Amino acid sequence: MRGMRGTRLMVGLLAAAATLGSATACSRSSEYEAAGDIAPANKIAVHVQNDNFLDVDVFAVSEGIATRLGTVTGNGSRTFVVDPSLAAQDFRVVATPIGGNGRASTGSIVVGPGQTVDFRVGSTLRNSSVIIR
Repeated sequence: MRGMRGTRLMVGLLAAAATLGSATACSRSSEYEAAGDIAPANKIAVHVQNDNFLDVDVFAVSEGIATRLGTVTGNGSRTFVVDPSLAAQDFRVVATPIGGNGRASTGSIVVGPGQTVDFRVGSTLRNSSVIIR
């Protein structure tokens, strides 16, 4: 009897692990995993270095419409992938501190597929900077 109970437990654990693994494999992420690499040829990479103490929400703003990319922790960094259709006209990246005031912005930038936007959120938001490579 003890062997049968152990076998059922093992089968249940394996089924749970397989379900979790397949759910993880199917999940979609806009985060670009290969940090330091260039953007995929048909996408735009947005690398955000947050030198601020507060976590920030990051948005891609195209023609006045904001699309949330995700969150970057305080004194952390993260890279996102953006569809080039968002960068058609009047494109900017904006970071707003969670639990704080103000915002950091790249200002209007021109960027195309295969390029990377390096956006550094300053410890003082007005000291933020952007480089396109």
